[in-house]
Parts: sequence; structure tokens; C-alpha cells
Amino acid sequence: MDSLFLELFALFCVSFLAAITPGPDILFVLRNTLIFGIKEGFLSLLGIFCGWLVFLSLIYFGFSHLLYGSLIQGILNCIGGFYLLYIAYLLARKPKNAINLNAQNPSDKTHLYRLIFKGFFLNLSNPKAILFFAIIIAPFMSHNLELSLAVLLSTLCLAFIVVIICGAFFRSFISNAFFDKIDRACSVIFAVFAFLLFSASYHSFLSA
Repeated sequence: MDSLFLELFALFCVSFLAAITPGPDILFVLRNTLIFGIKEGFLSLLGIFCGWLVFLSLIYFGFSHLLYGSLIQGILNCIGGFYLLYIAYLLARKPKNAINLNAQNPSDKTHLYRLIFKGFFLNLSNPKAILFFAIIIAPFMSHNLELSLAVLLSTLCLAFIVVIICGAFFRSFISNAFFDKIDRACSVIFAVFAFLLFSASYHSFLSA
């Protein structure tokens, strides 16, 4: 029992630190929370959560090996790179923000659904996420895979919820000019991640 507790605690710590490390998912959620509000932040998280379920399902049912091949990795990396580059382009061409934090009008439903789908496809756009999950989960498979997966998923959600709450708190202290800078910064960061995926795709094709 003590051994299992220590392993799950280690899983919790590693997962939490990995989740809050800057990356496309966490930046997507933070940006939407800062610009649109806490509801949009949670909807963005919902989309990413659905992506996690896909990856963890592959691990749970033993299909993660399907993504290990060099050719498959190259294709998925290339697709993910184009998707991240597309998001970067949209943010770069986005008009300046005119956010009224005191407005009580509900967000358009199409916009809300779009946040969920963007979060989902953004998470799936990085096929190396499954390698991350496999590496994190591997040491805990011998004891209780179901419990380990539950702890991992709960920890990832907790990390993102902390970021959403912090973003919602600091939102009222940020001006529209700063929101514009957030969009530009996210555009550059997403473009960098896209080119990293293109580079990984190129090396995968060479080794295929």
C-alpha cells in the first residue's frame, strides 16, 4: 500500500509539473480565459480533456504502438504542424481586441462550440502527447493501471483549473492593448511549435 501511494504521489507531481509547462494546450486555455472569461477557459479545457481521453484510451486498450512507427509519426507531425500554423495565422490576422469586462452578454453558441473543437484538435495535433502519456504511465502499469490513469487525468485537470482560476483573477487587471500582445505572442509560440513538428516530421520520414 505504501509503495502504491508513493508511486501515485510521484505520478501526481510529475503530471502536474508537466501540465503547467508552457505548451500549445496550456497557452490556448490561458489565452481564452484572459480574453473571453472563465467559462470560455473551461470550455477550452473540455476540448483538450476529450483529446486526453483519446490518448489514454489508446494506452488503456493497448493500441499506443500504432503511433510508434516512423512513417505514421511523420504524417501526424506534419498534420499537427499545419494545424498549429493555421491557428498562428488566425491569431496574427485577428483584429484588435475591444473587450468590455463589464459586459454581461452571453457568448455566441457557435463561438463556444468552436472553442471546444479547437481545444480537441489542438490537443490531437501533437501526436507526441501519446508518447508522453505512455512514458508517464509505464512505471505504474504493474500495480493499478485504472487508478493510475484516474490520478493522471485528475492531476492534468487540476493543473489546468489552477491556470484558469489565475487567469480569471488577473483578467480584470489587463488592458485591451495587453490582450492584443497576448494574441501576438501566442501566434508566435504556436508557429514555433508548428515548425518543431515539421522538423520532427522531416526526421521521421528520413528514418522511415
